[in-house]
Amino acid sequence: MSQVSIDINCDLGESIFAVDWENDSKLMPYISSANIACGGHAGNIESIKVSIVNSKKHNLKIGAHPSFPDKNNFGRAVMNISNTELRSSIRQQLQLFKDIADKESSDVNHIKPHGALYNLTAKDKNFALLIAEETARLSTDIKLMGLADSEMEQAAKSTGVEYISEAFMDRLYHENGTLVSREHLMAVHTSIDTCTEQALDLVLKKPIVTFENTHKIINAQSICLHGDNPLAIEIAKALQLKLKQHKISIQ
Repeated sequence: MSQVSIDINCDLGESIFAVDWENDSKLMPYISSANIACGGHAGNIESIKVSIVNSKKHNLKIGAHPSFPDKNNFGRAVMNISNTELRSSIRQQLQLFKDIADKESSDVNHIKPHGALYNLTAKDKNFALLIAEETARLSTDIKLMGLADSEMEQAAKSTGVEYISEAFMDRLYHENGTLVSREHLMAVHTSIDTCTEQALDLVLKKPIVTFENTHKIINAQSICLHGDNPLAIEIAKALQLKLKQHKISIQ
């Protein structure tokens, strides 16, 4: 019987300050994939470069984390811009990221939208297609990461892009599989035990408790821990230990 494994991804490089890049690097031994901000909601050329270099040192799969070009709201609000403007911004973000990765001799494994854009791509076919098309334009070898059982998954299939279905260990779900808005007090799990238990349930394909107090099974190939969670490092360490106890490897 082969050992169970799971990809653990984390959103990183979401700051222009070196102290935050150092904190990101402390998370890297406990994850297997990094989604690096590429200037839309956060980050700049230097943060992208350092994040890619640090990820490479820890043998992580490297992904771009584009968003609405909205640093003021950290990409967590829907911007009232045209599809043309959004496509142009996403294209610039992705190209900047790939150019830096190429200079560092690092492969771009995947693209994962951030924040409000992520939520839109999960339920809106047009936004999902926009991201899928820009991913395919950059390279047909680059995968797309998004919410499991969403419009993004369908868009990836229609554009010939390989899809990585994702679930969250530190977010509360609705029974329809969407994430509870961050405006709600219970949207983000703050307990280490709650996060690690939900992660384990997701890996083992067990049902998780939803906002509506129902139970739902989510089939995901990758599980996300948010790097901006104040307890991110503690959660990551506890998760590694819990998975190891269940003979589950992170890879």
